[in-house]
Amino acid sequence: MAEAAFRARLAELGATLLEPTWLGANTTHRVRCAAGHDCTPRPGNIRSGDGLCRACAGKAWDALYVVADDLDVVKFGITSGDPRPRLSVHRRDGLDQIVRLFTGLPDGIARELEDTLRAALRDAREEPVRGREYFPARALPLILDLIDHHPAIRAVGPNITPDD
Repeated sequence: MAEAAFRARLAELGATLLEPTWLGANTTHRVRCAAGHDCTPRPGNIRSGDGLCRACAGKAWDALYVVADDLDVVKFGITSGDPRPRLSVHRRDGLDQIVRLFTGLPDGIARELEDTLRAALRDAREEPVRGREYFPARALPLILDLIDHHPAIRAVGPNITPDD
């Protein structure tokens, strides 16, 4: 049923499913939107009202950050454009230490790194303390190693700290 609903919604939006098989409602599927952008929505998210194509929605996801509290919890994430509003939300939540922040990343790099971090932490058997991106501080060395050694990050240079 979920597959049929996803395919019907893609047809309504003028999008083309590029996956050869159904991967499940909560797994990203390669899709080409009506404007010709390749994107990777989750069918379940489309059903709940999220947009299909981040490029068309103006969500570049070109910033990557790692924040921490008093080193009990670390959180990584991505955002679009100016990261200060997102970092303010985390600051109010007690995650007031900016450990890494990169903005203006090339298309797809922040999302790729976020997915890589989740997969590596899963492989290392690190469980989130909440959500999908909040981990115990002991995971920080692995997170930083993967970020700091990514070729696109190395090309960008040192951390960028926003003016508060």
